[in-house]
Amino acid sequence: MAFQFHLSSPFRRCLRCSTIRNPSYVLSSRAFWASAIGKTEASTETLPSNLDIPPPGRLLDPNKVATPRLERRLLRETKQQPIGSRRRRAALQSTSNLPFEQLPYQCFQEARKLLLADRQDKLRQIDEERRRIAKVQATPPELCGGDYVKKGRLVRMQKYLEELKILADINDPVIKKRFEDGEGDLNRPIYRYLADRQWRQQRRLILMQRISQMHIVPDMLPYLDPTAELRLFFGRRKVQPGDFVESQNSESPPRLSIQVFDRGERLVSVVVIDPDVPDVETDSFDSRCHFLAVNVPISPTSTSVSLGQMSDDSHTIKPWLPPHAQKGSPYHRLVVFVLEQKEGQRVDPPGLKRMVEDPVAQFNIRSCMDRVHCKLIGIHLFRTKWDDGMAGVMQRADIAGADVELKRMKPEKLPYKKKNPERYSRVVTLAVKTSSLDHLKFAGSDLVLSRANAVQSSAEITQGHFDRELRRQLSKDASIYLSRSPQFGNLTDRWSDFSEGDIAVVVEPATTRDVAAVIQFANRCGLPFLAVSGGHGSTSALNTIRRGLSINLHKMKTIQISANGDSARLGGGVNTHEVINALAVHGKVTATTNGGCTSQLGPALGGGFGRYMGFFGLILDNIIDVTVVLANGTIAEVSSTSNPDLYWAMKGAGQNFGIVTEANFKIYDSPNPHWFSSEFTFAGPQLETLFKHIGDMYQPKELGSVYTTFVINPQYSTTEPMMVLHLDYAGTPDEARPWFDYFNDLHPVGTRKWEALSPTEVQPAAGQDIDSGVCAHGHTWRLFPLGLKKYNVTANRQVYDLLKQLVSAHPDFNNTVGQFENYAQQGVKSVDPASTAYAHRDDDILVYVLISFLHSHSADRIKFTVNRSFSPVYPASAANDAIATEYGNKARALWHAGDTPGRNVTAYVNYANGDESLEAVYGYESWRLERLRALKKRYDPENNFRFYNPIQ
Repeated sequence: MAFQFHLSSPFRRCLRCSTIRNPSYVLSSRAFWASAIGKTEASTETLPSNLDIPPPGRLLDPNKVATPRLERRLLRETKQQPIGSRRRRAALQSTSNLPFEQLPYQCFQEARKLLLADRQDKLRQIDEERRRIAKVQATPPELCGGDYVKKGRLVRMQKYLEELKILADINDPVIKKRFEDGEGDLNRPIYRYLADRQWRQQRRLILMQRISQMHIVPDMLPYLDPTAELRLFFGRRKVQPGDFVESQNSESPPRLSIQVFDRGERLVSVVVIDPDVPDVETDSFDSRCHFLAVNVPISPTSTSVSLGQMSDDSHTIKPWLPPHAQKGSPYHRLVVFVLEQKEGQRVDPPGLKRMVEDPVAQFNIRSCMDRVHCKLIGIHLFRTKWDDGMAGVMQRADIAGADVELKRMKPEKLPYKKKNPERYSRVVTLAVKTSSLDHLKFAGSDLVLSRANAVQSSAEITQGHFDRELRRQLSKDASIYLSRSPQFGNLTDRWSDFSEGDIAVVVEPATTRDVAAVIQFANRCGLPFLAVSGGHGSTSALNTIRRGLSINLHKMKTIQISANGDSARLGGGVNTHEVINALAVHGKVTATTNGGCTSQLGPALGGGFGRYMGFFGLILDNIIDVTVVLANGTIAEVSSTSNPDLYWAMKGAGQNFGIVTEANFKIYDSPNPHWFSSEFTFAGPQLETLFKHIGDMYQPKELGSVYTTFVINPQYSTTEPMMVLHLDYAGTPDEARPWFDYFNDLHPVGTRKWEALSPTEVQPAAGQDIDSGVCAHGHTWRLFPLGLKKYNVTANRQVYDLLKQLVSAHPDFNNTVGQFENYAQQGVKSVDPASTAYAHRDDDILVYVLISFLHSHSADRIKFTVNRSFSPVYPASAANDAIATEYGNKARALWHAGDTPGRNVTAYVNYANGDESLEAVYGYESWRLERLRALKKRYDPENNFRFYNPIQ
């Protein structure tokens, strides 16, 4: 074996050299031509037979080293890295340095012609877009809907222009060559795009893996989405994420390289935090700030930031404190955060300095972000631990504790002790074979069931027991139904069978006191409970209730208009259809949803989208006060002056805090007496033109809703989805006509129009009234929503093709639709985002995939709008749920990939599927979730309201 080992290394080098020195053989074996002429011409070309292998002592060219041995020699002798890929370097060494235009291969030149033609087309689009931008810039703001709307439109147009610039250069071989050679100019969009893509494909993945492995999330922040590459250097050493750095190396401040991938200069703050500081007195860990600087300028081409030598414009609030760890303590994580400040805003250092130096307040990244009002764009981390040089570093930095050694203590065992023994003494157990509660012995007058027995016992509770124990506490108009009651099926039937849950008892209260009595009874019996007003939810969280009690609010339908006509008090069971009709009698309107079967209060607790958003904002923006029954059965009056914290939480996350039995809403004189609606049907090839038109359109508040739907319509095709566009405009015929002509000029394959509709007629015309197919029960709907800032034509085409693929592979899913909901945003944007718990006022478009499969027994009672009917139906199953989940999540991923780069995933709480993150539903601001969690702990400590996208 030794003899073979000594021969193997020279022999392997010989083989490697012989392979390299015959490139013509390798190339000729892979060559191909598009024609015989091309082959004849190409065969006359000669290639050098040998690569130029420089002898020892000759300076190596980083552009032409083509073997691992020469690469190591180059690095050893010149301290330079090879440029570009090894394949490219071998090609440069073995061929003449010919321009692209003179390369002899016919296929290559034909490909270049196609690329050049595509580039010319993109350049033409760039010139056109620049003219459009100049036209908008020259238009007075009042003709664009105001300064805010004009600015937003210009921002979207500039982003689209940047995308066109990238598309124009993305296939240029010269661009790719310069980028591989490290010669790209990051002032150009294409090089920033390529650099961002390269970072995300490898280095960012490693960074996110280290963040997850070392629990930076959730120890320091609940969510991280870095958009800039951050590199860390101590001296000449480049530190990889999560590396250990010796104490003597980290004693001096490091240097950062902050590479951003969007244009322009911006100001950032740099923070270094150690979250692993032991606190012996409290037996816990604290955070410590090791460095803090604000107003640091960076740009795509100005990336270097030395923490020891900050620029004159920057302000170092906390100078570099050497990382240190006491002997015996676990390793410390040192996390470097780069926070982008608001555009044009400079941070005032004194306030931050007081926060850092406060010995009582614990410094952490969340408090820093709230104070600076910035967003995180970059992160890096390294680790430190006790080593031989740590004591000297601590002494030179005047840090106490170098002579202290920490030791782990074995915790003492706690004696077993029952919590609240009185509770256990009153628990009764139900025998498995007992068919009624007549055999039970009660402790006093109350029946108390342990939570362990609640599921079993609720299945065998009789009507007589509820009559004895609950009925006497309710008003005379309230009702109780068990599973054997004839009305039980209709009362538990929901809009989507996917979210039906498991209900054992239904109680219909008639008053607020009835609701309080039911909750108190359910708490005593350990029964989970759920309030139902419209029954239109589809989140998977509804499926988690087991053998529960349904509090059905359908009997609470009061509508009382105030004497001055400015407000109306609505009961918890009133639906949108009833509100619109009741107010129309008095010439009044208020913010409502577009669907007639949803309740007024249910959607309001999570936001509430509808045609009047441009005038009055979200439904929740019009709530004056509410009457809420809390988790313990107490009744609270909630408004901006009474329980203001709960009032804030109810407007955006209200399903987590109580049952609203009454609410006072603002009402208004109808802004326009008539609505004009139009519906256009487009075929698949028209998709790009249609969405380009929609994306370019400014939406005034009078154009209340713009719906676009991908749907299979058998009148046109059973395999190709059609696109149905529905517009609702409040105004006069002359005002509405230009908006309808705008799309009619695209030559739709079908058109329908409704003119001079009253507010009560708009829902039936749109196919959204209480008797429409979208309100029918008895089938399974699955919603996969996403909030967007812009239309991406490419992503929309991909979702369209995905829907076509779903219907082709699974024909029974032909009732599935892809929906785009555009609402006028003027009223929504006028409200301060921090004033309510609703977190998604920045979203401009709501999209979702609505995957549906019908139960066969319900097919005969489904009425579909847009003149569409669907054939084979089948019952829901686990296999069908898996198909729906797969395609729904694919569609969301495609839409999100086409949205504004770096933007977080958002999901409208009322449409949420249930698999989204808490941040996606309730907001990514740390202060918002912290406030919601604190209020949840205060008002619902037992988490009784946990069956509708709960706050955990």
